Amino acid sequence: LYVGCDETLFHPIDAPARPGGRIEVFTYGAFLALHGTEVVVEAAARLKQRTDIHWTIGGQGPRFKQVRRMVAGAGLQNVDLVGWIPVSELPAHIARASICLGGHFSRVPKAARVVSTKTFQFLAMARPAIVGDNEATHEILTHGEQAWLVPMGDAEALAGAVETLARDAGLRERLAAGGRQTFEERLSTACLARQVATVLEEALCTSVS
Repeated sequence: LYVGCDETLFHPIDAPARPGGRIEVFTYGAFLALHGTEVVVEAAARLKQRTDIHWTIGGQGPRFKQVRRMVAGAGLQNVDLVGWIPVSELPAHIARASICLGGHFSRVPKAARVVSTKTFQFLAMARPAIVGDNEATHEILTHGEQAWLVPMGDAEALAGAVETLARDAGLRERLAAGGRQTFEERLSTACLARQVATVLEEALCTSVS
């Protein structure tokens, strides 16, 4: 049973205009080793000369200070660490994003076995997402159709993916539409409720028989 998300909060909303056509890259998390936020910063560093690409990273957690030192040490003017974002404010940040980073981007073993919660939120809101390429992701997403998949732990590949999506608005629109369709067909609350109901019915029938 997939995690899904709270659809009263996470649903398609009109995106505000971005100044000067700037590409806004957004992700957030609890700064755990699992998430691979350092890989995101390394990717941003590779694109530091791209003044048209801006990165916003939300959240707090054990590795926040380490990540902040990385940003400062690399002199990244294109990265903002905005701290913890209340869940009620997350939809506005996601809606503003041109590209969302679902992760997970680390090589921690667990990262290859799960789909991040934020990925479900990004799909629900019809935002183009870059996601770690792993077995769990392949259960629901196909590269280039519902999301853009990148090797985990590979900052160069992540930077290349951001550049690819940044220069192709049509691709971003296709990924957003494909991701939203998959959410509606497989990951919505209604879909998950039907799955639970089926399991309960089968269990009751088995116990009665």
